[in-house]
Amino acid sequence: MNVSSIAGLTLVALLGITLSGCDAAEESAQKLTDKAAQAAQQLAREAVSDTVNALNEQIDQAQKSTNELLGKPQDETANDKPKGEPEAPPASVGEGVET
Repeated sequence: MNVSSIAGLTLVALLGITLSGCDAAEESAQKLTDKAAQAAQQLAREAVSDTVNALNEQIDQAQKSTNELLGKPQDETANDKPKGEPEAPPASVGEGVET
């Protein structure tokens, strides 16, 4: 082999090593990006959860204050049904358990 073919093979080998190094760096960067995205999502979930909990506490306090202003006793307000749940309709005479 002459010098130019050895130099050419060396150049090709160096390019191959460089490209495989770039692939490894790209894969590593992708993994790092995925981990950062997961961490950001977890932080966002925690922040939303903390915000919702704080809001719920403020709503509870506002309801308590409102009930005190309306003169409702504490034990009566604990038995109130939430307004979002409809009551079951009464059973009509024709409905019942068949035997």
